[in-house]
Amino acid sequence: MHTIADLHTHTMVSQHAYSTVTENLRAAKALGFCALGMTDHGPGMPDGAIAHHFLCLKGLPSSVDGVRLFQGAEANLMDFSGTLDLEESILGRLDLVIAAYHIECIEPGSRAENTAGMVAAIRNPYVDCIAHCGNPVFPIDVPAVVQACREQGKLLEINSNSFAVRPGSEKTCCQVAQECMRQGVRVIVSSDAHYQSRVGDHTAALDLLEELSFPEELVINSSPQRLWDYFAHRTHNPIFE
Repeated sequence: MHTIADLHTHTMVSQHAYSTVTENLRAAKALGFCALGMTDHGPGMPDGAIAHHFLCLKGLPSSVDGVRLFQGAEANLMDFSGTLDLEESILGRLDLVIAAYHIECIEPGSRAENTAGMVAAIRNPYVDCIAHCGNPVFPIDVPAVVQACREQGKLLEINSNSFAVRPGSEKTCCQVAQECMRQGVRVIVSSDAHYQSRVGDHTAALDLLEELSFPEELVINSSPQRLWDYFAHRTHNPIFE
């Protein structure tokens, strides 16, 4: 299995990241990728982007040197009701919306609370994907989260970076992947890169999926056709190529 896009990356707009969007695009091009997601943190993160940043993303080109640029956000879950730190008027303008828990934005809750917030975010029509759902700091009811994604046609992320920076993530990521196989739910394999040399670093996640004999057809960034099909058929702001 291999990947043809990295949809979860950060630029210097997220102040704990260290590369520009141009540098990340060049890294994606060097890997032969057809697409890159620019998904900086929302304003709920102490050093995240201001809301106006996301309003102005449409000023960027949709493609640079043959690499499709998905102008998106990693929105922060701010409570256990699924509230995000970006208004729907902004979310609806984006090519890609990832939602995630971060300890800088919310204290971890119980398994039931964490699950309720995640499921509520999945039901948000503007959310495409739940990021680093294997984080053991935010334990979840894996079958319930995967079922919500199946019902809403949403994606879960297998975050390769989590294996290094969120110790203990591999166990839950394995459970998530197995449940996605059981329920037929699609995933994104991501680097969560905060520096250009990390763009496309999907090794840990792909190794896990290969160990599980995870179906390649459930990984939307394993082929251009799967990637375009998802974004062409989502219910809001479809992207056609």
